[in-house]
Amino acid sequence: MHIRYRLFALLMGFIPMVLAQNRDVLSSPIDSLTLSKDTLAEQTVLDQVLISTKRLATISQEQANTILMEQELISSFSGQSVAAMLNQIGGIEINGATGHSGQNLGYYVRGGNNRQVLIMVDGAVVSDASGIATDFDLRLLPVDQIESISIVRGPSSVLYGSGAATAVIYIKTKQYNAQKPTLVLEQSLGSNRSADQSPLSGIQRNHSASFSMGQGPWNFQAQASGRFNDGLSAIAPSENERAFDRDHFRQFNTRVEIKYTSKKRWSMQQFFAYDQLRQDFDNFNYQDARFQSATKQWRTGGSFYFVGKDSRYEFHDQWSQTHRDINSDYPAAYRALNYNADQFVATRWNNQFESVLGTQGGWSSMDLAQASGPTNSFSTVLSHRDTRTYFIDSYLNMTYKPLASFSLDIGGRWHHHMRYGNQGVYQISPRYSFSNLWGDFSLYGRYGTAFIAPSLYQLYDPIYGNEDLKPEFNKSTELGLVWQKNNMKWGLRWFQRYEEQAVIFALLDPELFVYQYANNPQDQRRSGVEVELALQAASRINLNVFYTWVNASDFELLRVPEHKFNLHVDFKISNSEKLSWRWTWSDVRRDQYFDSNSFTNQNISLKPYHWVDLVYSARLSASLNAQLSVTNLLNQEAQPLYRYSGQGRNILLGLQWSSKQY
Repeated sequence: MHIRYRLFALLMGFIPMVLAQNRDVLSSPIDSLTLSKDTLAEQTVLDQVLISTKRLATISQEQANTILMEQELISSFSGQSVAAMLNQIGGIEINGATGHSGQNLGYYVRGGNNRQVLIMVDGAVVSDASGIATDFDLRLLPVDQIESISIVRGPSSVLYGSGAATAVIYIKTKQYNAQKPTLVLEQSLGSNRSADQSPLSGIQRNHSASFSMGQGPWNFQAQASGRFNDGLSAIAPSENERAFDRDHFRQFNTRVEIKYTSKKRWSMQQFFAYDQLRQDFDNFNYQDARFQSATKQWRTGGSFYFVGKDSRYEFHDQWSQTHRDINSDYPAAYRALNYNADQFVATRWNNQFESVLGTQGGWSSMDLAQASGPTNSFSTVLSHRDTRTYFIDSYLNMTYKPLASFSLDIGGRWHHHMRYGNQGVYQISPRYSFSNLWGDFSLYGRYGTAFIAPSLYQLYDPIYGNEDLKPEFNKSTELGLVWQKNNMKWGLRWFQRYEEQAVIFALLDPELFVYQYANNPQDQRRSGVEVELALQAASRINLNVFYTWVNASDFELLRVPEHKFNLHVDFKISNSEKLSWRWTWSDVRRDQYFDSNSFTNQNISLKPYHWVDLVYSARLSASLNAQLSVTNLLNQEAQPLYRYSGQGRNILLGLQWSSKQY
């Protein structure tokens, strides 16, 4: 039987089993329809507030490690990229967010990189099978489509996926539930320049439109957006070189969704999306060039929800097809297919015990065609048939709270990988809470493991691939203290993680300069501290402070600051006006570049920088909003990599009109 049908049969076979074991989910008396609506509405609120969690009860310990970004904060980044938004969140470093819009992105959380960070959109894991790290390209997702983002820090492999070693970035797209037809239009225009260019050297344009309407239990919504940047060169010229040509960036996104909400505690939805990127880039030898990369991605997926009195069942899946074409001195065409499905039932058995039981599965494959020169024909070097892989998981997490002051989380996941067989990951987390005159205190610990399989590119690439690669294993420990009183909350966390058999890009033959992916024979330790403070200083002022320290004691941590400081201040001027001030200080970052004279990698340090944003938003009328943003107010140089351009001070003016009056 075909792989996709076996996965579908396994996942769907889980539904009747879990429902049959829970009468509260199956039984819904006719005279309790009103209660069912209230339960569903309450669950919807829960999903908006803690969308990252798969649990039902407030005894969940995940809240202590979760950063929630709601619509009010996300809307202040309108016209910018998702990467730029996440880079200003405490504990998160998105390398490339301060540079050219087409710059490849690196996701760094707690000393981990793209391979240890799991990205989910509307409940399903998203990825690109042809990528080196199999990570999802956040440039494909526009800010105007996002309702909320939850970032779960620390080991989360049991509930979300075997590779969630350092963080889970859970993105929830916008859901429009209005019955009346509603149209929302957004437009923004601004500058796009580096720190040493004139104010009008380049421009950025953004526009989007969304339409939604409902008819009884049915709801339909459609969205389209575009983004264009011009002005920056991907590579910055040296002092003695002429100004490099501008490298354009274009982004286009569309999404259509249909949703049905039943009066009997269940709902379902299906979406179809098409995303496109096109960006210019320069040569990797730091010379100006007219190279171009074009990415097209088709995605479709759906969700099914069933809410009972003390339980809820969810099913999420996404399928994607990605085309990425590289037009350079060595052209290449990548094709990738991905499918991921996850389903679970969360049950609150009583006030002391709750559980999450689920299954997850997916498959992926890639195709690669290359040419030896710009004018030469392509030849296929990898095919979907030769690279196809799949996995099947089942997981169980239990939370037990025998005392009002103590709770225990414990869970495990069985992971079957087509190439590496059966693997297991687990997690345990105790928590102790108490209150006194000084406030509410919470002490917790967490220990978890993770399993990360090599990517298809690392295994099968004809030049750098290595089919003898072994999987990577992570072991993470975390200790935390949270204190809260009145309008102030303070948290302190220490973390430590060990990497075993990490996949690295190794120099095998220094004389012939032969590189290949290999397993690191030495274990690596990564540790650090996070400190955060949230304060509502007055009825109109909110302040959030976050400090991160990452200790690179026995490894070279490239492009990640050892110290990073974030400060957000929101001031509500009136009921229709708001002023936000965001400050990020990034410490010195280590980097390396390839010296073509000595044919060796050279170490270099990237300068520290202060990044300050000022955002003023105002409601001009019942249907019209305006926003003025000044990014990198101090006009400091924030190079993402050695010799790569960084954004300077830029201004962005945006307008939003809605047919629904507020």
